[in-house]
Amino acid sequence: ATVATERVARAEAAAAKAQLAALRAQLHPHFLFNALHSVVHLIPREPERAARAAEQVGALLRTTIEEDRDLVTLGEEWAFVERYLDVERIRFGDRLQVQVDLPLAARDALVPSFSLLTLVENAVRHGVGGREGPTRLTVQATTGSATLTVVVRDCAAEVGVTDEAKGAPDHPANTGAGAQLDRNGTGLSRLRERLGVLYGDRARLTLEKQAESGTVATLVIPVEPGA
Repeated sequence: ATVATERVARAEAAAAKAQLAALRAQLHPHFLFNALHSVVHLIPREPERAARAAEQVGALLRTTIEEDRDLVTLGEEWAFVERYLDVERIRFGDRLQVQVDLPLAARDALVPSFSLLTLVENAVRHGVGGREGPTRLTVQATTGSATLTVVVRDCAAEVGVTDEAKGAPDHPANTGAGAQLDRNGTGLSRLRERLGVLYGDRARLTLEKQAESGTVATLVIPVEPGA
């Protein structure tokens, strides 16, 4: 019975690993589509900037192809996100403002690879892309006794400007790793599936549309300290 139990456990672990690899791979074409969209948007207006953006997208794609880990430190993930934001700044210029609060303790915690990228990318697409004026993107992380919380907000940067009827599409404030968070795309839904495989019901991902302060995405996962 023990041998059979161990065999079943190994089979389940192998199946989970294969599922994670498949989900991670599915993020690549999703990211590629959106990154190339930014480049294409620039070509007719500013071809030189489009060329620089294309080079940066190539470097980002090289990283996504070479990255085969399911978990990375938040610090490593943020370094990748910064490079992504450099691409988007070429497109949006001063319309994209970024504020970061990632304490050292939080940067050492392990997160699913491309998880922060998914949250930031969603905020850029629906927040910055959905406003005519500047948008402030805020990325914060806090650690508790057993959890890491990552919050990504987008809001109008101009005083007195509200986000009503702008920003991310309306979504219910769903909770739980199995909640349906992305009805119009694949990034958040793929992240949701990965959370379910990695953490079961111990992880939570919520997306809340707030009329006067944009959209707030919150990821809560069990604390996994880095090496």
